[in-house]
Amino acid sequence: MPSSPPTSRPPGKLDLRVVVEIPLRQFAPWLAMVLLATWGGYPGVVLVTPLAWVIASRVGLLCAEHSVSSSSMRRLQEASLAGAWLGFLQGMLFLVMMPLLGPIQSHEQASAIVIGVGMVVVGTPVGAGVAAFTAYLVERRRVAQQ
Repeated sequence: MPSSPPTSRPPGKLDLRVVVEIPLRQFAPWLAMVLLATWGGYPGVVLVTPLAWVIASRVGLLCAEHSVSSSSMRRLQEASLAGAWLGFLQGMLFLVMMPLLGPIQSHEQASAIVIGVGMVVVGTPVGAGVAAFTAYLVERRRVAQQ
């Protein structure tokens, strides 16, 4: 059960530690798995989008539990920013891995770029939304227990 976070931060300040550190800690194992699978001959593992959503959900949970911000709304904002950061990292990983998925024909170059950029542009707000929703559920449970 998550305990109420400490109230050691002024109400107007973001806990940037959770916004930056938690997504990086969740992204690192995903990056390692993608690199190992690619090295093993399976670069398509980067396409496992539902797993990315599960990771974003975990980011929201951890942000809500570990933030030192006193305001519930602030913790939701932090979770949203952390999820967006994670979504951006995952999208950039997809862009980097895309050439390893197979040869891209010259007439498909533009479509490949649009898909890659789309993964970043869509993945960022989706990560933010999933993380924020999960943090909202944690906050709602915290209020119900009080």
